[in-house]
Amino acid sequence: MSVEAQPWADLVALAEHERDLVRDGRWDEVPAVAEQRLSAATALGNPPATARPHLERLVELQAEIHSGLSVGRAFTMQKLGGMNRKMTAFRGYAGPPPPQQHDLVNRSA
Repeated sequence: MSVEAQPWADLVALAEHERDLVRDGRWDEVPAVAEQRLSAATALGNPPATARPHLERLVELQAEIHSGLSVGRAFTMQKLGGMNRKMTAFRGYAGPPPPQQHDLVNRSA
C-alpha cells in the first residue's frame, strides 16, 4: 500500500469498527466512532488514485452501516409501539384516576 493511500485505509478501519458496533447493537458507542470517522474524512483532501480500492470499500461499509442503523431503528420503533399498547391496556385495567381534591386547605378565615 502506498503511503499516500494510508489515511484512506485508516478511514476504512474506522468504518469497519463502526459497522461492527452497529452489528453488535452497541448503540451508545456508535455516535463517537461515527464522529471520529467524519472528522477524519473531513480532514482528508482529494483522494489519490491509489485510494480507489479503499473508497470502494468505504461505499460498501457505509451501505452496511446504514442498513444496520435502519434495522435497529425499526426494531426500536416496534418495541416502543408495543410499550405504548401495553400502557394503554394497563390504564384500561386501572380504572379512572381518583378525583382530585383541590381544597385541602381551609381558606375561609
